[in-house]
Amino acid sequence: WIAHVPAFKTYARSGRVRVRFLTHDQAAELMGRLPEHQREVVLFALSTGLRQGNILHLRWDQVDMTRRIVTIGYGETKNGEALGVPLNEAALGVLRRQKGKHPVHVFTFRGKRLANANTRTWRAALKACGIEDFRWHDLRHTWATWLRQNDVPTWVLQELGGWKSESMVRRYAHMSVKHLQPYADQLIVPGTDPLINPVTDTKKSNCPEKLESSGHKNGHSESRPRLKLVAGLDVNS
Repeated sequence: WIAHVPAFKTYARSGRVRVRFLTHDQAAELMGRLPEHQREVVLFALSTGLRQGNILHLRWDQVDMTRRIVTIGYGETKNGEALGVPLNEAALGVLRRQKGKHPVHVFTFRGKRLANANTRTWRAALKACGIEDFRWHDLRHTWATWLRQNDVPTWVLQELGGWKSESMVRRYAHMSVKHLQPYADQLIVPGTDPLINPVTDTKKSNCPEKLESSGHKNGHSESRPRLKLVAGLDVNS
C-alpha cells in the first residue's frame, strides 16, 4: 500500500485528425486490381461510407431494396445508435450482384462470410497503384470527402455518416468552400477593379486626400496623377 495517490500529468489530445482520401482515378485503378469479391466490398464502402465491420457483417435482413435503405441496428454502430443508410445506384448494383450467393450474409467468399478486407491482396493492390499510407478505413474518409467536394452540407454529411458530434464532420469542411465564394467576391482591391480609373485633373477630384507634389527641375511643382474611386466597396455589406 502507498500513503497517497500520486498525481499524474495529463496532456490534451491534439485537435488534428488524419484525413487521407483517394481521387476518382485512384479509386478506379485500385478496384481494377482487386479480385471481384473484394472489389465489390470496396465499391460498396465508397458508395455508402459504412465502416468495414458493418459491411462485412451485413445481413440480408438489414437490406430493403424496395425502400433503398440499409439499417444498422442499435449497438452495431460506433456510437451505439441505429443508422439508416440510403442506397444510391452504385450501392444497389453491388447488392443485386450479391443476391443468391448466400441466404444470410451479403458479402461472402467461397460460400462463407467475408471475414477480413484488409488482406495481402488489398495491400498488394495499393502498392501496385503507388498508393501509400492508406488504410481500409480511409475509404470512409474518401466517401465523405467526395460528398463535400460536391457541396453536400456538413449537417447532411453528419446524418449520412452517423456521426454523433459535428466536430467529427468539420474535418471535411475545407473540402468545399463554394458557399463562401459570394462573401469573398464582396472584396474590391484598389488597383485591380476596372472601375478604378486614373484621374489627371486634380481640380475635379473629390478625393479628400491630396498627393504630395514632387519638385520639378525648373523649380515648379508638378502634380502626380491621382486615382479616383468611381465605384467602391459598400462598407455596410
